[in-house]
Amino acid sequence: MTNSREPWLWRRPARKWLLGIPLGAVIAFALGAMGLGTFNWMIHETSTNDFCYTCHSHELFIQPGYEASSHFKNAAGVEASCGACHIPHGWWGTVGLKMRASLDILPELTGRLGTEEKFESHRREMAISVWSDYLERDSSYCKTCHALDSMDLDSQDVGASFMHAESRDSGESCIECHQGIVHKLPAEWQDAWKEASGS
Repeated sequence: MTNSREPWLWRRPARKWLLGIPLGAVIAFALGAMGLGTFNWMIHETSTNDFCYTCHSHELFIQPGYEASSHFKNAAGVEASCGACHIPHGWWGTVGLKMRASLDILPELTGRLGTEEKFESHRREMAISVWSDYLERDSSYCKTCHALDSMDLDSQDVGASFMHAESRDSGESCIECHQGIVHKLPAEWQDAWKEASGS
């Protein structure tokens, strides 16, 4: 006989409810799997170029420069998407960035970047933000495709070979030499770089 003073959580459920326990677990597992799958699909879809281009400022002021760069079109046919260069490659990093990036909707809605003049007036602060992120992450975005240890330095021209060998030995980050290879540099970009790098 069940002790009526026993907490309800530890009481054996009535016989008619016994099937509900495993059935509830299966339903909870299925709902969790569907929720996680939907979440991962949403993360993927919001990392595509097409999604990035839905922002007015990206379509007008970023897309043309990106599509004219070698990261979009090149002899090898390898495309580095917006997400490849601006989204961390770990799951938690991606989720964290997506949460922060949701705030980017505000400048779009308020028209802060709505004209070329407005966009250019903010190019410096955006560049500093991206460069600081690259420095903080040791250019991990770049290293997904460009690994110094895998480079055939002998096949590079003398200047590039020397600089890459120096960088490999000193531990310099890619962004310390490679700014503005896809996007237009801000006016007086050297000063902006000093601000981003703290030098």
